[in-house]
Amino acid sequence: MSPTDCRDHRTDPAFDGGSVIRAWCVTLLLLAAPVGASAQQPEDASRGSSSSLTGIFEAANIAGSRGDYSAAISNYSKLTEAGIHDPDVYFNLATSFAQSGDYPRAILNYERALTLRPRDRKASENLRDAERALEEQRAENEGEATIQRSRSISDAVYGALSEDALAVALLVANLLFFVALGWVSVGRRRSGGLYALLVSSAVVLLFCALGLGAKAGVLRDGPRAVALDDHVILREGPDPRAQVRGEARGGDRGEIVDRDRDFVKLRVVNGLEGWTLGAGVGLIDLDHRVH
Repeated sequence: MSPTDCRDHRTDPAFDGGSVIRAWCVTLLLLAAPVGASAQQPEDASRGSSSSLTGIFEAANIAGSRGDYSAAISNYSKLTEAGIHDPDVYFNLATSFAQSGDYPRAILNYERALTLRPRDRKASENLRDAERALEEQRAENEGEATIQRSRSISDAVYGALSEDALAVALLVANLLFFVALGWVSVGRRRSGGLYALLVSSAVVLLFCALGLGAKAGVLRDGPRAVALDDHVILREGPDPRAQVRGEARGGDRGEIVDRDRDFVKLRVVNGLEGWTLGAGVGLIDLDHRVH
């Protein structure tokens, strides 16, 4: 991936504050989320923590604008580890990884950004660019190579819809359904339009309910994950001496279906599964943590 394929640190609003609204949104989030300050701590401690997080964010932007991607990665990572889950922070972290040539971690963080902001066109484009760059890099070194991507039906149908949008649509459809149902039950005259409203609202209800279930992982066996290392060895059991079943490659998608101490059981989208150290796997879903 060339620098022009990503949002440039020197010109992109996510890095240099060119977009006042986006920059202020992240800054306000940092100010509103002091880390390590309990309710019993003095107000000065909370202010100091907020100021510290804002300083880290600014330092990360400055490092990125200067091409110091190692420092940018370090600072953006401090924010995510402190509990700042913002799509722009994940986007910038992903871009820094991509610029430094670490495409699996770029893929992971673009996926995280898209989880928080599904309709982010630039994040989607950069994710595809990172995947292609990784495939080209691997093909150049080893011959033809592909990445195991997750392309389930639920991803295709609900991928561009946020949980908030589905929840609002669910509430509206629920209201219309019960209004129409009540009207049909007590009304003396029943028109075809009323029945059409009843049926259509029921369909939207079902669609949104399934979508929220898919977003919550009900249709999956575990949280979504990305292999981060070039060769993630999958074994029969959670033991480094266990028999090898196969391997996942950096950028491959899968699910974490079990855990045991420092090991996780990874099921790659091609069906291969086995135990590996959690350090070699990153979770896309932000309500779980492995790496």
